[in-house]
Amino acid sequence: MRGNSNYEARLADFKDLISKIEYLKCTLNSLVYWDKLTYMPSEGIEYRTKVMSFMAEQQYRFMSSSRFIGHVRYFEGNKKNDPITDSMISRIRRSSEYINKIPEEEYKRYIELIAMSEQVWQQAKAEKNFDLFKPYLDRIFCTFRKFAQYWGPTEDPYDALLGYYENGLTVNKVDELVSELKPFLIEMLRKVKEKQKDCGKKPLIMPKVDGARQQAIWKTVLSDMGFRFEAGRVDIGSHPTILANSPSDVRIVNSYREEDLRSGLFNVLHAGGKGIYQQSISKELLGTFLAEVPSFALEEGIGRFYENILGRSQGFWKYFYDKICSIAPELKKFTEREFYEDINMVSPSLIRIEADQMTYLLHIIIRYEIERELINQRLTVDGLPDAWNQKYEDYLGIRPANDSEGVLQDIHWASGYVGYFPAYFVSNLAAAQMSAAIEKDCGSLNGLMVEGRFDIINDWLKEKVFRYGAIYDTEELIERATGRPLDSKDYIDYLREKFSEVYKSNAIL
Repeated sequence: MRGNSNYEARLADFKDLISKIEYLKCTLNSLVYWDKLTYMPSEGIEYRTKVMSFMAEQQYRFMSSSRFIGHVRYFEGNKKNDPITDSMISRIRRSSEYINKIPEEEYKRYIELIAMSEQVWQQAKAEKNFDLFKPYLDRIFCTFRKFAQYWGPTEDPYDALLGYYENGLTVNKVDELVSELKPFLIEMLRKVKEKQKDCGKKPLIMPKVDGARQQAIWKTVLSDMGFRFEAGRVDIGSHPTILANSPSDVRIVNSYREEDLRSGLFNVLHAGGKGIYQQSISKELLGTFLAEVPSFALEEGIGRFYENILGRSQGFWKYFYDKICSIAPELKKFTEREFYEDINMVSPSLIRIEADQMTYLLHIIIRYEIERELINQRLTVDGLPDAWNQKYEDYLGIRPANDSEGVLQDIHWASGYVGYFPAYFVSNLAAAQMSAAIEKDCGSLNGLMVEGRFDIINDWLKEKVFRYGAIYDTEELIERATGRPLDSKDYIDYLREKFSEVYKSNAIL
């Protein structure tokens, strides 16, 4: 009994320490960062950088303290552990190893670099001038080459960066996906272009819809889909994202264009799907490091599911068409079918977040190939814009006119997300595989949405995926939810069926 009492006391003390780290982590990565993206005055960046650096340093010290390390050693492999405690220790061990292998002063300099580089990126993008951002990006990639050495050794230094975001993901696995998907996507794009020549359809010219009404549309759609505004909110910022303080406090940052409501709508569907995920994680996991998504890849997969598989479906628009038009009556000039065909039109885009479903992964392939070349020093930052522009011309048949719509379009590198983009391969495949599993268990997604039964879809996801937080790795969670390991079959089948229906042509199959 005495030994068991000591175990329970140590577990309580460990969870108390973890809670303190979570307070810092959520405040730094969510609340402070959310304010920086949305409402912070531009002159506040210098002091805010010091605050963020201080909080990151405190978090680092907690996780490298003898108290924390002692608890990890005590509970690692302890036969008294329940499955949640084992998962907690496994996740802590993995994340702490990444942090502890980086010297403290170097990690502090990295946080300061990222805080400043994001601001410089915003200026460089606004001025369409890569040269402003170039020295910061060079330092970022130099930093991550060092991080890869600390986290290695691996067959390819890029493997270490891939593994940080998605456990088990390697260059070999990504290369295998690229070799399978790239020719398929290029061939489908060729067939669609031929079909488009015959049908002669052009993108709809959207009427202007002011920001207030667009935000009203977002709220209507997200509320009906299951996002709880009593546990979340939507604000305006320069780049769409989601920041979760806890399952009870989820912040969505979105952007919009008055001349085209589609951009803001699909961005908010993407973030809103992630928000429903975050709000559905069991609160009992707070204080364990498990009340969060298991990986960026799975969270992104859920975003893609809500944005594309649901948001660009016929069933979605049959349900929401009248509701959206009641807020913006000028959209009534288009029929429901015209709207559906338009939002699924294949049209190679320079901007990744505006890409259609068929060409989206070509954007990811470009970023993957460039990142790997930069990390392996086969490409320099000086040569980055030319390499970027040439790949867009070769793969998508379009070429950026300036840096803003080219190499500066994503905030990810400025935010330190190097090695992140290949997780989108996992994301897109997972979204399609979960979609097929839901249809097998619950019936047609189109049918459910026509009836507004988003609760059935959300309940399946909550039961199979959401509530577990990070108890299971992404790969295991997908297999548990769908009954088989992740593969590309459902994704390829989905694209073939979807675009054959959109273009009314079996030739695309």
